[in-house]
Amino acid sequence: MNRPDRSIFSLAVRYLKRFSRKESGVISVEAVMIYPLLFWGMCASYTFFDGYKQSSRNLKASYAIADVISRERNDINATYMDTLYDLLQQMMSDRSDVSMRISFLRFDLPDDRHYVQWSCIRGESFEAWTDGTISEIRDKLPIMPDNGKMILVEVKDFYRRPFRIGYGENEFAMDNFVFTHPRVYDKIDAPGGC
Repeated sequence: MNRPDRSIFSLAVRYLKRFSRKESGVISVEAVMIYPLLFWGMCASYTFFDGYKQSSRNLKASYAIADVISRERNDINATYMDTLYDLLQQMMSDRSDVSMRISFLRFDLPDDRHYVQWSCIRGESFEAWTDGTISEIRDKLPIMPDNGKMILVEVKDFYRRPFRIGYGENEFAMDNFVFTHPRVYDKIDAPGGC
């Protein structure tokens, strides 16, 4: 009775040894296993690069808008804001909706708070800041001297990934929060609203 068991066992061992020595067809099997992973890696690399590229564009465009306003010598009006919004969209060259909020703030040291001189919005993601709501972002604002003025540019862009790579959200918001001080004139007005 032991003899047939040994022969089946030895036969199985012999086939396994022969199978392990044979190398025909190995490349095809490896290719079938590796190509999906390689394709996913290429798509993921492109997606990550595209995301960082868009984030960089958003930040550069936000700084450019803040710099343009900081050098302004004339009053701000609705046409000027529309033009800045169009410029922002051109600089970002994005596939999604962009929102922008530009505010001019003044800090009062005795009151220890910020006051909103004016706040303009374009897009659908923001509401204009008021003296009552600006305290919500007090921790994000820099320390300012008494009667110090500041231009605050906030941009929100909804980024859509070019490929679904299997984790994370396919669409998410990229927020930029840029502030600068006026360079030429300390008082930039928006008398007619914007």
